[in-house]
Amino acid sequence: MKQELNHYNKYTKGPKEGQPKTLTDRVIRFLIEGLKKTELPSKNQYRKFPGSKPDSFYWVGNAGACRVGKNISGSFSMSSQVHLNMKLWERKEGLK
Repeated sequence: MKQELNHYNKYTKGPKEGQPKTLTDRVIRFLIEGLKKTELPSKNQYRKFPGSKPDSFYWVGNAGACRVGKNISGSFSMSSQVHLNMKLWERKEGLK
């Protein structure tokens, strides 16, 4: 199944309605809404977003893993930094 660009899964009913379902969905929401990044098409299992430098990209994988670099093999993990910034942004915005 092909993944839609700039989309993350949300709860549709119940007390968590509108909230992202998984950590990966939270990271993607942070990149799209918090950092104003636009998802780029990618041929592999990672979801690709433009980085802060011209030649770098954010690569989001399973379980909310986030890497930064030109490509997957040349990237390094930034999960802890991205997750920390995501939590700070969620608190500031009043999100969960």
